[in-house]
Amino acid sequence: MSRARRRVGVVGAGALSLALAAGATAASAAPSAARATTAAAPAATSSENRSAGHLYVAGGPLVVSQNASQEVAHATDRVETRIAGQSRYATAAAVASTGWPSGADEVLIATGENFPDGLAASAVAGGREAPLLLTASQSLPLPTQDELIRLEPTTVHVIGGPGAVSEGVVLQIQEILPQASVLRIAGGSRYETAAAVSRLTPESSDNAFVATGANFPDALSAGPAAARLGAPLLLTAGTDLSAPTAAELRQRKPARTFVVGGPGVVSDRVVSQIRQATGGTVERLSGTSRFDTAAAVSNRVFAPTTPALVLATGKNFPDALAAGALAGAQRSPLLLDGGGSSAPRATVDSGRRVSWWTPESGRVLRYNVIVHPDDEMSSISVARPDPGRYDVFIVLTRGETTIACNGKPVSNPWSHLEYVPQPQPIGTLYSNKCRQQRLDSWVQHLTKSGLAETPRFVRRKGVPVTFDGRLLPTPTHKSENLTTATADYFDVAVGANSALIAFDMGSIAPDEVLWALENVRLQRAALFPTALEGDVVVGGYYNATGTGSQYTNSDHRTVHRVVSTTDLGLPGSQYAPVGHSAPGRAFGDWVDRYCAHMCHPNATNEYRGPVGTFQWSYGWLGKGQWASGTMDVGAGFSRYQSFAKWF
Repeated sequence: MSRARRRVGVVGAGALSLALAAGATAASAAPSAARATTAAAPAATSSENRSAGHLYVAGGPLVVSQNASQEVAHATDRVETRIAGQSRYATAAAVASTGWPSGADEVLIATGENFPDGLAASAVAGGREAPLLLTASQSLPLPTQDELIRLEPTTVHVIGGPGAVSEGVVLQIQEILPQASVLRIAGGSRYETAAAVSRLTPESSDNAFVATGANFPDALSAGPAAARLGAPLLLTAGTDLSAPTAAELRQRKPARTFVVGGPGVVSDRVVSQIRQATGGTVERLSGTSRFDTAAAVSNRVFAPTTPALVLATGKNFPDALAAGALAGAQRSPLLLDGGGSSAPRATVDSGRRVSWWTPESGRVLRYNVIVHPDDEMSSISVARPDPGRYDVFIVLTRGETTIACNGKPVSNPWSHLEYVPQPQPIGTLYSNKCRQQRLDSWVQHLTKSGLAETPRFVRRKGVPVTFDGRLLPTPTHKSENLTTATADYFDVAVGANSALIAFDMGSIAPDEVLWALENVRLQRAALFPTALEGDVVVGGYYNATGTGSQYTNSDHRTVHRVVSTTDLGLPGSQYAPVGHSAPGRAFGDWVDRYCAHMCHPNATNEYRGPVGTFQWSYGWLGKGQWASGTMDVGAGFSRYQSFAKWF
């Protein structure tokens, strides 16, 4: 076929005979393997470890603001690629060019003037690893013409009847691609068309998706999820299951049908009718907004780490239709933006969830390095159980040199609600009593919050460590009688899903941090049920930027310095919590169940409530209550945590 870049004018409607895809066979449902169809996305392997992959942003900055896209890129640790054109047609063409740089054997085309046909088309396109282009009803836009010529497909599926895509447009496509098969897929309604399009997916699929055909937001995110599971996306009216959809479901009988959207858009009656039609289970995926629903779909269907993350506006449909095909082909989710200066929280959180580095198989170690007992709260937003991860919580010092060990009584009327050591005072600086009380509180918090299992500690002796050609000195601390003693040991408690490791250093130096980390790494095969390494996350807030909450504790500064200047060579990355304005911020996350950790009966505003796990474990450190807030507060801990990343 000639690849001459021919542009053609409008052709009048004629008696062109087109195949109706309602009779498509299962053989036609499999994508061709004759050509590499999608761009290679960065794989989450040890050789590709400095970012989690691509963030594709569909649409210009007036549609998805630069601030919002950067916020998602930072939160997900992905490299942003914005894909935009001067029109919806040009943007769809740009998406195809980005995702299919070597062309595609198959292309789907739907109208860009309305959404229903494109919703089902986007899902099928993603599943067949084909791009979706948009057209005007009466003429083929020039960007679409150019991209068709560049893609050089052998098959073009035109979605929708002549009222949506005219015969003239079909003739234009055939003139541009004279040797391609141009097949129209259409029905008498949007529901019939979606059912006809669904026949391009294998009938053997165990899953199906159903969303409202009356509006577009819910179905946008459902498309890539359907592609991920090799499932059809069908449309329905809100109060009764549409007849073409019911017939298709009775024919397929999927074992599980996902209904996308709340009862206000797809009623419980429809759910019951789907259950009767399929004989299988029906699961509703929804949220309080279109952004929450898209996040719910992503969280249910996609597991970390996805090759890509795709972001498009949820306020209109054209960009997201083409972007959904790209997301589906990449086996990655499509999340929605609201057009504001910040991305919706649900979008940020869901994007973060699918972006942490994980291996293709097995479990990965993540080292959670805690400077002092109580510093785990500064990184607890990302310390949540994950079946693909084995968390190792490492505390470097017992914290016996802090003001909490000044030997003075603690005045706390709420002590009967907290894990308060008795009798008070709890000990003095460097005392073994204070050491033990601090460690006990650390263990109590991690186990009570469900992050670690009930430990049985065993003491192990450290081994000599040579790092970067240097033999590191053995750590020391001050003993109870104020003499200097070696700290060449650590206590370890290993559980099925996590481990606790407690070193016993005093004020720490950079070499001591390295000595501790390398001792854990060198002995990991003997200690843990997996030896595959991932990321390191520091639990010790540090901020010397001059803005936000200032904290420059010397121990925190030391650990911050180590992870920011020394590449430990991990397959994953190195993160540390910092002020929101700190340079190098690459990650941000909200603390789940914040009040479950931090609320207190004596707190103010929204932080008043039952004693949280952290307050229960550490309340005696701050007179029964640690002040807390939402964004980089001046005291206590913030609900939103920011992290810098260097390696």
